[in-house]
Parts: sequence; structure tokens; C-alpha cells
Amino acid sequence: MSSVIWIVIAVVVIVVVVAVVLVVARRGRATARLNEHRAEKLREEAREADLATREREADAIRVKAEADRKQAEAMRAQTEAERLARESGDRRTEAERARADVDGRLRRADELDPNVDTTRADRTDAGATRADAGRADADTRRYDAGPSRTE
Repeated sequence: MSSVIWIVIAVVVIVVVVAVVLVVARRGRATARLNEHRAEKLREEAREADLATREREADAIRVKAEADRKQAEAMRAQTEAERLARESGDRRTEAERARADVDGRLRRADELDPNVDTTRADRTDAGATRADAGRADADTRRYDAGPSRTE
């Protein structure tokens, strides 16, 4: 083969190599532009997702604050219920003492009253006195009076 053929082959190879390099370079730039566009799209989606995430976080904080507030209210209500239960017990004890004092006074009055038989065995209970019967009579009179006219 002559040297001209070798030169032509070399030039063709160089042209093909240059053409391949140019095509690859163009594709690289096109790929780079495409990747740049994809990256920008991903950034935009990330910004939108970030905004939605912030809204969810704010909502979660608001719900947590509401739950804490409700729990505090429940604790206050529990404390108030316990206080009222103690107060109720105290008042019940005080009322029982007052009832015992009144019953003691009435028994003493019955013991002093010569018209009251405190030794009768047919009494309904050991503490039944004329005063107890008087309270029962008053209750009966109140119910025997009939219904009130509120209509």
C-alpha cells in the first residue's frame, strides 16, 4: 500500500475521531442541560415539599399544645374533684356531728320530760324518741297536704 492511502486512512480516522469527540461533547452538554433542568425541577419540588412539611410541623405543634392544654384542664378538674370530695367528707362529718348533738339533746329532753316513756320495748330502734316521731309527723303532714299548684 502506498503512503497516500495511509495518509487518507489517517485523515479519515482523525475526522472520525474528531466527529465522535464532537458528538460526545454535544451529548455531554445536552445531558448537562437536561440534568440542570432536572435538578431545578427537583429543587422546586423540594421547596414545595418543604412548605407542606412546615405546615404539617406547625399543625403538629398546634395539636400538641391543644393536647397539653386539655391535659392541664383535666388535671385541674381532677384536683378540684378531689378537693370537693374532701370538702364533702368534711361537711358530712360535720353534719353527722350536728345530727348526733341534736339527737342527744332530744334524748336528754325526752329523758327529762315526764310525759315521754323512754323505757318502752316496742320502739323501732334504740334511739327512737318522741322528737323522732315528731319529725316523721311533720314529714307526713307535708306530703298529705297534696301537690302544689304550679301549673
